[in-house]
Amino acid sequence: QRDRFLTVHQAQAVDREKILTLFTGTFGRRILAARNVRREFKFSILVDAARYVPDAGEERLMLQGVVDCFWQESGGLVIVDFKTDRVGGDAASRAAQYAPQLTAYAEALSRIYQLPVRQTYLYFFDTGEAIEL
Repeated sequence: QRDRFLTVHQAQAVDREKILTLFTGTFGRRILAARNVRREFKFSILVDAARYVPDAGEERLMLQGVVDCFWQESGGLVIVDFKTDRVGGDAASRAAQYAPQLTAYAEALSRIYQLPVRQTYLYFFDTGEAIEL
């Protein structure tokens, strides 16, 4: 029996044209050409709470997340977070709203893998744009 990653209902909801747009474009081909692409990477790290909560003092907090996609390239990591938001023509300003999330992902992966993060991107399926943060 074949592995099934999506239910029939989920598969019917997928916009195949948007997936094709990603993987036939320059950015998608970059992902396909990368070695050791990791997807849906779950992490948990302890961070200084003061970075997120004013007046937290010496407290630490557990930062958890799931990185959609990343790979190593030229001695550093490249991180991509995929977004299905409807952004119309304003993907750049919407991307700015997600900057703290990508910063947290970059900190976590850099600590876990002991490598610098070279680039972070948001890919918006609505517009087919990869925005570097």
